[in-house]
Amino acid sequence: MWNRFVKITTFWASKLLARLLPPRPQPLPRQARLILVFSTIGIGDGLFDSAAIHSLKLGHPSAKLIVCAHRTRQAVALHNPFVDEVVPFGKSPLRQLGLFWRFRRNRPDLVVVLHVNEEVYPLAYWINRDAMVTFANLYERFAFLAAHPVKVEDAQHLVVMPLKVAQYAGGSAVAPRMIYQVKAEESVAIRRRFADWIDHPYVVFQTGGGRIFFWRDWPVENYVTILRWFSDHFPHKVILTGGVENLERANAMERACPGVINLAGKTTLEETAALLQLTKMLLSTDTGILHLGFAIGCPVVCLLHDLCPAENLCPLDKSARYIALQLKRSHPRPPPNARDMEGISSDEVKGAIAGMLAAQ
Repeated sequence: MWNRFVKITTFWASKLLARLLPPRPQPLPRQARLILVFSTIGIGDGLFDSAAIHSLKLGHPSAKLIVCAHRTRQAVALHNPFVDEVVPFGKSPLRQLGLFWRFRRNRPDLVVVLHVNEEVYPLAYWINRDAMVTFANLYERFAFLAAHPVKVEDAQHLVVMPLKVAQYAGGSAVAPRMIYQVKAEESVAIRRRFADWIDHPYVVFQTGGGRIFFWRDWPVENYVTILRWFSDHFPHKVILTGGVENLERANAMERACPGVINLAGKTTLEETAALLQLTKMLLSTDTGILHLGFAIGCPVVCLLHDLCPAENLCPLDKSARYIALQLKRSHPRPPPNARDMEGISSDEVKGAIAGMLAAQ
């Protein structure tokens, strides 16, 4: 109730302020001095924005480019070589006030708002309301705060959409490819931590996504079927990954298949990325870890709900190694539910895994 009250109050206060102090769309700088990019939602969204950040840096090579990322997911921006500094974003008023004062003292001459929480819009407006560039139709509720709204097609690839915003803001044309570079010291550390098995062939099974989009997850019993089949047909070790929200699912898989190595809730995002750099294959549904695998370039078998179309999510790079299994519901209009993904059969997944490993 309190969060809803805050959201409603923020919206109408922003409406009033925009009437009193409307954004004035000044010409954007051809060579910015300081660029502030907001990218504050999930791991996948941060990766979708990574190509746009590359575009902005190439288009404004002398600029300092700062990314404001959610404090618990800033690893994505920290592993983008085109980012000069990362500052954490938090929803609390005190954190936002701190950001406001920092950038009012040294105001960016270009503010680019990509995939964000709604709370970002009033903050970005106050930092520089005349040079705020964002999607015109992705977050329509706060579009009135943008001096430079950029209309993009909703049905486009999720890497292409922020790229269009970046190019409007003076970014260069770049490949629509997600960026995440594992650091050398992280590769050394992961080899040291798992020295007993990491130099043997292994595959990674991401056990699930977040609680909100639970309907994207493949049933646990299907994972168990695949794990038992896999152990009978391949010598590879199986590593289970996931966050703390996936512990129940991962533990159930481990109980049914004791030979797996269960790392759910035990690795950071940086450590998971280092594991993906060395794995023979990743099996995942539509999660941030799926897109991390795409960004790193590891072979991927992905299981996608019909509301998550492969043409909008999977790499556009023709050299990418992946197999996408897309759910086909006979009645796609009703809301999704937890049993939808049963529509992707274990036999389909077995075939995809065998094909991916045979191709190596």
